[in-house]
Amino acid sequence: MPPKKESAESEVTGAARFGRVKNNLKMGVVGLPNVGKSSLFNLLTEQAVAAENFPFCTIEPNEARCAVPDERYDFLCNLWDPPSKYPAYLWLTDIAGLVRGAAEGAGLGNAFLSHIQAVDGIFHVVRAFDNPEVCHVDDTIDPVRDLETIQFELCQKDLAYVKQAIESENKEIKRNPAFKLSPTFISSMDKVQKLLEANKPVREGDFSSTEVEMIIKKLGHLITSKPMIYLVNLTQKDYVRKKNKWLPKIHAWIKEHGGGGMIPFSIEFEQELWDQRENPAALADL
Repeated sequence: MPPKKESAESEVTGAARFGRVKNNLKMGVVGLPNVGKSSLFNLLTEQAVAAENFPFCTIEPNEARCAVPDERYDFLCNLWDPPSKYPAYLWLTDIAGLVRGAAEGAGLGNAFLSHIQAVDGIFHVVRAFDNPEVCHVDDTIDPVRDLETIQFELCQKDLAYVKQAIESENKEIKRNPAFKLSPTFISSMDKVQKLLEANKPVREGDFSSTEVEMIIKKLGHLITSKPMIYLVNLTQKDYVRKKNKWLPKIHAWIKEHGGGGMIPFSIEFEQELWDQRENPAALADL
């Protein structure tokens, strides 16, 4: 019997539509200053990059790779004992903190946003812990406000990119009168621009397959078309008890703004685990 046709429900949606076939995956770690980005990067990659308590401690992006744990890979290595072993690696880029106005250049923002364009997906670190010893760029703790700030700056950067692409096509028409804009280009650019002007990510849009192809071709570096995973940094106490007043509000915001995974974690807890990794008694207490 011939294979059954795939139903409409199985169609690819969201950020996956804009994925590029590559041999490795590169994720960028973004967020406001002092939310735990560099500390997370250190723990994931076992490096010791600067992680200090002041904005823009990270200026140039730090890059490293970390091996992806895989029981299937370990099983095959144990079974065949190959002379060389190459696990799957996740490439990580620790991108300096963004602030309000970054799309216009505030806080070295344009350079930082350009670094985000170069990655395949985004880990957005959100601060949901209160610690008077760790300053906040806006002085108070409000993760929803912080989410709005970062999304606005990413959308503004993409909007400038889209306008530049449209202007480039219009210049080509002036140089070559025989050249005409395709209906697909016009419809896809119009949809993308309206989404971004409404502060909505491109991955949330409703596009046909030909429009998706056009967006990939003409707007291959859109930031808001990339998959986003939100990492919510809690205190150790909140993480252990699995409770924090901001989590429901953050989850609701994510559902209303393009979706994406949400993973609560605690740098404080993970750092203690790492520091005590050779002390079984201390690990048992944790």
